[in-house]
Amino acid sequence: MALRMGKHADARMRPAAVARAYRGLPAEHREILAETVFGKRSVNEAAAALDVPVDVVKLRVYEALHALRNALGTPGGRSR
Repeated sequence: MALRMGKHADARMRPAAVARAYRGLPAEHREILAETVFGKRSVNEAAAALDVPVDVVKLRVYEALHALRNALGTPGGRSR
């Protein structure tokens, strides 16, 4: 899972901007992104680590990435 922004990745995508947007997310979103995207764990590994069903991990990742994109002001609210 990668945070892909395509052609719209400009100054908003600087590490400091992403870090600020990430810190502004709810704890549940930060936790799931830390486990999956940044921690490079599969959804199965994250589900086991967090003791939640795989479907819950998938939904939380989707919601967290959507929230992060919105916080960055990046067009599009879903993965491509």
